[in-house]
Amino acid sequence: MGKSSKKIRGRSILDFIIYLIVISLLSYVIIINNTKIEEINKKNDRYKLELSKLKKEYKRIKKDEDNLKKDIEELSNLDNKIITEKNKTFKLASEVEKKIKNSETDKKIAYITFDDGPYYLTDSVLALLKEYKVKATFFTIGSGKATCFDNKNASCMETYKKIVDNNHTIANHTYSHAIFRGLYSSSDIFTNEVKKQEKLIYEKTGVITNILRFPGGSTTAGKLKDSIIKWLRENNYGWIDWTAQDGDGGDLKSTNQAWNTFKNSINDNIEVILFHDYSDITYSILPDAIKYLEDNNYILLPLFYDSVMINK
Repeated sequence: MGKSSKKIRGRSILDFIIYLIVISLLSYVIIINNTKIEEINKKNDRYKLELSKLKKEYKRIKKDEDNLKKDIEELSNLDNKIITEKNKTFKLASEVEKKIKNSETDKKIAYITFDDGPYYLTDSVLALLKEYKVKATFFTIGSGKATCFDNKNASCMETYKKIVDNNHTIANHTYSHAIFRGLYSSSDIFTNEVKKQEKLIYEKTGVITNILRFPGGSTTAGKLKDSIIKWLRENNYGWIDWTAQDGDGGDLKSTNQAWNTFKNSINDNIEVILFHDYSDITYSILPDAIKYLEDNNYILLPLFYDSVMINK
C-alpha cells in the first residue's frame, strides 16, 4: 500500500471518529434537550394546574367579595329599613289610639316604660322583653353610668346601644336626675341637663331622642314647669308622665305589694306604665304583668313622638 493510500485511510478513520463524536454530541444534545423539554412540560403542567387552582380560588374570592359587598349594602340599609318599619308601626298605632279615644275599637294600648337606667339589671330586662316579644321605652340618665349603680364592677355605658339595637325607644330623663341636688333650681339648669343627656344618647346610639320624662314627674318642676315646657316645645320635644305603676320608685317591700299596686292601677284604655329597671321586684313580676296586659286586650308598644299620650 502506498503512502497516499495510507494517508487516505487515516483521513477516513479520522473522519469517521469525528463523525462519531459529532453524532454522539448531537445525541447528547438531543437527549439533554428532550430531558429539558420533558421537565419544561412537567413544569408547564404544574403551572397550568396551579393556574387552574388560582382561577378557582379567584372566583371563590370574587364571589365572597360580591357577597360581602351585598351584605355590607344590606347592613348599610338596615337602619333605614328599621326606621321605615317603625314608622309604619307608629302610624298604625296612632290610628289605633284615635279609634280607642273615639270608642271605635275594643283594643287597648299599654306603653311599658322604665326610668333612671341603664342599670346592670337592664340587660336581664332586655332579655326578658325579647323572650316575650315586647318593645318598651327606656327613659335614661347619664350620671354615674361608667359604673352600674347595682353592680359597681360593671359599666352600663354599652347598654344604651343595646336598648336601641333591640328596637326599644330610648328617651331622655335628664343627665343627672338630681331632683334634690339642684336640677330644678332654674329652667336653664334643667334644660342644660336635657341637652347633655341628649348628646350622650346620640354619642352612644346615633339616635336623637325627642321624648322627655321629668324626674319625679312634671309636677316636681313646680313653678318652672311652664318655662321648661316652653323650651321643650321650641326644641321639638314631647314630654310624658305615667298613668300606672307598681310602686317600685318608692318603698316597695314585696312582689305581692308590687303586683297589687300594678293591677289596681290599670284602668284606662291607653296606659303608660312606670317601672324602674333597677328593681328586682319589678323584674320578677314583669312576665305576669305582660301576660295580664295581653290577656286584657292590650297591645304593648314602645312610645313614639306622635302618640296622643305625648304632650307637645
